[in-house]
Amino acid sequence: MQSIFGVAMRDIMLLLGIAFIVTVGVVAATAIRNPVLFKIGTRHIWRRPGRTALIVVGLMLGTAIITASLATGDSITHTIRSQVGTSLGGVDEIVSSTEESDFEATGESIQLDYFPEAYFAEVRQAAAGSDLVDGVAPIIVESIAAQNPASRQNEPRVTLLGRTDDAAGFSPLRAVSGEDVRIADLGAGEVFLNQNGAEELKAAAGDRLLLYGPAGTEAVTVRAIVRNRGVGGAEGTSVVMPLAAAQAFTGRPGQINHIVISNRGGDFSGARHSDEVEALLRPTIDRLGVGLETTKQDDLQTADEVGNSFTQFFVIFGVFSISAGILLIFLIFVMLAAERRSEMGISRAIGAERGHLVRMFVFEGMAYDIAAAAIGALLGLGVAYLMLLLLVQAFSSMEIDLRYNVSAQSLIVAYTIGVLMTFLVVTFSAWRVSILNVISAIRNLPDRKGEGKDRGLLLGLGSLALGGLLMLSGLSGEQAAPFHLGVSLLIVGVVPILRRAGLPDRASFSAGGAGLVVWWLLPESVTSAFLPELAMDFSIFVLSGLMVVTGATWVIMYNSDLLLGGIMSTLGRVSWLAPSLKTSIAYPLKNKFRMGVTLAMFTLVVFTLVTGTTTVTAFTNAFDNVETYGGGYDVRATTLRTNPVEDMRQAVKQSPDLDSGDFESVAGLSMALIEARQAGSGNDFAVYALRGLDDEFLTETRYGFAAIADGYGSAREVWEAVKNDPGLAVVDSLAAPHRDSFGLQPTAPEFQLEGFFTEDGRFSPIPVEVRDPRTGRSTTVTVIAVLKDVAPPFMVGLSASQSLLESAFPDQAQPITYLFRVGGDVDPKDAAGDLEAAFFANGMEAQALGEELGDLVETNRVFNYILQGFMGLGLVVGVAALGVVSARAVVERRHEIGVMRAIGFERGTVQLSFLFESSFVAVLGIVCGTALALVVAHNVIADSSKQPSWEAIEFSVPWLNLGIIFLVVYGAAILTAVLPAVQASRVYPAQALRYE
Repeated sequence: MQSIFGVAMRDIMLLLGIAFIVTVGVVAATAIRNPVLFKIGTRHIWRRPGRTALIVVGLMLGTAIITASLATGDSITHTIRSQVGTSLGGVDEIVSSTEESDFEATGESIQLDYFPEAYFAEVRQAAAGSDLVDGVAPIIVESIAAQNPASRQNEPRVTLLGRTDDAAGFSPLRAVSGEDVRIADLGAGEVFLNQNGAEELKAAAGDRLLLYGPAGTEAVTVRAIVRNRGVGGAEGTSVVMPLAAAQAFTGRPGQINHIVISNRGGDFSGARHSDEVEALLRPTIDRLGVGLETTKQDDLQTADEVGNSFTQFFVIFGVFSISAGILLIFLIFVMLAAERRSEMGISRAIGAERGHLVRMFVFEGMAYDIAAAAIGALLGLGVAYLMLLLLVQAFSSMEIDLRYNVSAQSLIVAYTIGVLMTFLVVTFSAWRVSILNVISAIRNLPDRKGEGKDRGLLLGLGSLALGGLLMLSGLSGEQAAPFHLGVSLLIVGVVPILRRAGLPDRASFSAGGAGLVVWWLLPESVTSAFLPELAMDFSIFVLSGLMVVTGATWVIMYNSDLLLGGIMSTLGRVSWLAPSLKTSIAYPLKNKFRMGVTLAMFTLVVFTLVTGTTTVTAFTNAFDNVETYGGGYDVRATTLRTNPVEDMRQAVKQSPDLDSGDFESVAGLSMALIEARQAGSGNDFAVYALRGLDDEFLTETRYGFAAIADGYGSAREVWEAVKNDPGLAVVDSLAAPHRDSFGLQPTAPEFQLEGFFTEDGRFSPIPVEVRDPRTGRSTTVTVIAVLKDVAPPFMVGLSASQSLLESAFPDQAQPITYLFRVGGDVDPKDAAGDLEAAFFANGMEAQALGEELGDLVETNRVFNYILQGFMGLGLVVGVAALGVVSARAVVERRHEIGVMRAIGFERGTVQLSFLFESSFVAVLGIVCGTALALVVAHNVIADSSKQPSWEAIEFSVPWLNLGIIFLVVYGAAILTAVLPAVQASRVYPAQALRYE
């Protein structure tokens, strides 16, 4: 992976590496200069190895999440790069009849024109004087169908490769037995078959195959099976024959459709010369009127972009877990400081400065930090491997061979981020805990109330000022995140002002907390009544989680006595349960800060998990509607461009293998690869697809729209208008502007409309210029509607009537995609199989749209499971926090435990008290986080249901998945409390009562 969030990974690694070296160097130099402070600070590490292990586990999670994200991106990038290397071999650039040969958004390719073979000599001559190019060769690449009569296996999509031995320098043809083979070895009627083809056709050397091409059928003999690589053909089934034989088979004597070029260097290193090679050959390419694609360079860039997208996806969803990890680090050092408070007070009394205390904690924290980041990086590698196994299942229908790979720079970046992030939190925590009253600390008494209120007042006023500025910024820029953050800061800023005015803490924090919760849980239907339309992105989700959890935690902690009273009035009625229950709840509620931070960690991660899972499940279920996906059709089929069916309706009627009565409607779709731009926008032309829809499709389709232009009242009116006026078109939602962008949608194409938002539902008709990149011929269409977000991939592009393509782009107007609606008693899967058999010679591939949709939905659901597991890692933070709190509680409450035992508490009652304590925090966090998340998810889904694209969406909670996760987490939380509970029950009363 070469970059992340738009920044080069190499630059990130260098910057973080320098920061890491400087930080570690400064800490080491300080330790050398202060050996006594270093020994005092690090002595606790070895005294309590169990506590040390627990702290390291708590500190490592942030590094693990970052490592897993980067490693997953690396693996995806490596997989795609490997496929590029396998499929292209030494080919770096390809010359063909046009600059663009396929539509990247859907992978559809166009029919390439042939050109004279003599062009090859001119291109080779142009490259002859440069040491950047080490190979140029002519080839024919064409799609055909093949059949093995012996095994009765058919393959409708086979890549025919016609080449000469001039191409051997790119990637030698190598038989599966290991020896190199040459085109010159082939006799008349002989071909090489690649490994994929041998598996699909169940063929071996010596077998006879029937090839179905544009000029007819030809019988050939397999001379040898060659490996899947390079010009030998790696993608799918490939047949290799001499160039002259391929020209005769395709009916193109003296012509080719590609010239392949190899740059100096290896399979991957050669791509770095592509820009120079393109500049070298451009005059010749332009003179010949053909196009040159820097194929390998572009594909490798795509590999990095895809890997980067996966990394960003998981990093974004890991923000909450990382935030919880930061809280845990802070909590750990606050508790360590509480444990050593008397020691710190004495140190200050005998002359130690605050800086000395800070250094002692930094030394100890850095030791934990170095170890935790290393362990976290290793754990992240394991998590990434498990995620890759799940991704294999998600991509099972695409036959992608995912390969686990982690680059050294990703490991360095993850480790240094983990170390530096933890170091900053540790340093802040150390500074914070070093602020103490010496006398109170020596006597181990709480600090006097009222201290710091003046400082709090200043912070409150600053928060009000900053909040106001952010609100104004959000309103002026029509951005939701800064506006809502500003409102939140106003609410938070009021709290210290109320306290300074003399209001009790309960009233102050309860009012602030309730304000945050209410503001962030207000449904859109309420806020839209007094707020303008504001654009939202993923940051609003992050802010909502942080703010609503903060508010809920304040409300709970400052009304804890009410909570305790409610619990005791119900469960306290059980006599044997009451003693353990009351003590288990009273202690955590007494320590508001410690309890609040622990509760916030649990609640934050649960909130993220439930919100993400519930909303993704709802959108996936709404998408899972074959009627909406298929637009009223049941089967989609495509044929070869080189051997299309001229009239599909008539062919179905005449086919002896089909019952025409099974098919109620047959619609044809063509596709031209064009360049488009919005008229008058000043934008450059961008490659896009223009689809031609025949009259039957325009009459029968049931596809709906997310936005409709003024002057049209319904989807049916739009389709009728497109049918009757060749100058009208509709467009998919990817090319339409959206007010809200959460960064999780597919990559938007370069071609984009402007001047409206899809969410508004209405817009003025938009003229769009479209032109043929090969001929320069252009025309203008007017966009009058935007398809729903749930439209299928094969509808991506501008869609107009078939008559437009026949008049403006006649060479690309032949339909090769067909939609079939079958009768009610006909199984679409059976119909798809019958169609493939009937039109095998045309290379037809057919699939039931329900099955196609099922594959997409299954992929989404697997991603949802991966997301649940990834976000669920954050619950480890909560479990670790409970472990740290429980371990600390045994030491801190040793005297209290002795009193309890002395007045009659049995060992079992003490154990139960500690177990109840962990249960209380875990259950409260799960319940609170789930309740808040469900309200937010419901608001999101209710708002989405008002959009035409998602009007069928329904609120549903995946209780089973969440229940299993929560039970596992709850069990882990109890397990972490078992050992401290046992230790507490073994405290002898006499020893404990003497304990100071």
